[in-house]
Amino acid sequence: MKTKKTIELFTKKISDFMTSDYICVDQDEVVLESIKKAVDQKKETILVQNEKRKIVGIVTLKDIFKKFVVKFDQGLKIQNIMSSPVIYVSGDDLLFHAVGVMRKNNFTHIPVLNSKRKVIGIINLVDALSAELGNTITQIDELTQDEHDIKGLINIKKYQPVLVENLLEQGVAPLDIAYLLSFLNNLIYLRAVTIAKKEISNEFKGFKVPKFSVITMGSGGRMESFLHPDQDNGIIYVGDETKEIDQYFEALSKHFTKTLDDCEIPFCKGNLMASNPLWRHSLQGWKDQLLDWTKNPSQQSMRYIEMLYDFRSVYGDPSLADELRKFLLNILDNKYLQKFMYKNEENSDAGLSFFGNFVLEKDDEDNKGLFNLKHTGTLPLVESIRLYAIKHKVEEISTQERLEKLKDLDVFTENEYDFFSNAHKFLSLILLSNQSIRAKQNLSVKNFIDVYKLTDREVKILKMYLKRIQKLKDKVRVDFSEEYF
Repeated sequence: MKTKKTIELFTKKISDFMTSDYICVDQDEVVLESIKKAVDQKKETILVQNEKRKIVGIVTLKDIFKKFVVKFDQGLKIQNIMSSPVIYVSGDDLLFHAVGVMRKNNFTHIPVLNSKRKVIGIINLVDALSAELGNTITQIDELTQDEHDIKGLINIKKYQPVLVENLLEQGVAPLDIAYLLSFLNNLIYLRAVTIAKKEISNEFKGFKVPKFSVITMGSGGRMESFLHPDQDNGIIYVGDETKEIDQYFEALSKHFTKTLDDCEIPFCKGNLMASNPLWRHSLQGWKDQLLDWTKNPSQQSMRYIEMLYDFRSVYGDPSLADELRKFLLNILDNKYLQKFMYKNEENSDAGLSFFGNFVLEKDDEDNKGLFNLKHTGTLPLVESIRLYAIKHKVEEISTQERLEKLKDLDVFTENEYDFFSNAHKFLSLILLSNQSIRAKQNLSVKNFIDVYKLTDREVKILKMYLKRIQKLKDKVRVDFSEEYF
């Protein structure tokens, strides 16, 4: 139960836990009248608004006792006992953020606002979660310290190895941990873009910013990130691709990608980032570019599409990402393109030799004698599942969701689904555990593992899964390249 609560705390949105246990009153209303309304409606929290309907204060039962009952004045107005200014949280934010804010400010209640600064609910969590979660509260305090500036974002990233170590010790499933890491990284994205917008606002005074969405791709899009992933991002916006609009999004993207790099989400070595004009377009511009990539396919353009296919919105209007995904699914409904995409991934085999031994690194001096568990383990599996998802127009993004949908479509049997699902989980556990150990030892976090440090049981299970993943690759070859052997 505690493990489940811990994961919920770090992955669930505030909107999933807010209540309607509040009333709104005008700031000039007398306290007695406000209390009567609250009692009649059985509400514990009073939110105070000004003449423009903006929330300017909050009153709880504690405030009433301390500031009104003790110094009773029948004509006292609610604005004289309210706590102000109001600190609030967003409904799209994560639950741990609300708990951290309340603990830092010694609040028991905090209002939840939407993007238009309108109240949509109230959160009352501290007492219950503190009693339920114990030491996890310390982690929240660490993660939410100075979170609205770059220092705070760096702190969120810096604390991830400690969080992973604790969750592994609690027996939390590896894919749940990967989901959490992705969520935290996406939170850093969201705040980095918010900071960037503020920083460049003076440079673009009077410029009307069109609706836009910042997207993250690859493992971050699939919510399958491990420790220390690099950046893969883009921007989709509404309207024409004018010079002025591109200048704005160029400045925005250069700023937030630099912030991400400062937070140890490093620049993409392949430059798959919104700061590259190839990865920022209007919605129509994206569609035109995708049509060009598919009409004139190349190894490079197919690699771009594969990366883009695993994307999700992390900031702004998600409907833009949804529309682009539908368009992408439709144009990839093409056997020739799917065959081309398979050829791009043909050589990413599972890392076992003909005799069933691990294929270890020979050329890279830093990793000589180690096994690349990502490139010769998880990647062949993820790529194969993605190809079948493309073929069957599966909209789900994560590997596990795609597997389940493909099972429902009878692409995989129940046994195949169970096997590949468990393979994904096991490989992720080995990789994540190895990264956690290296982080604890202050070593560089990497995707290579020392197979000689695995237990005999782990070696046996790993080889079993890798053999089956290679058979899956053989099946992909038959289904996509029409090569029979």
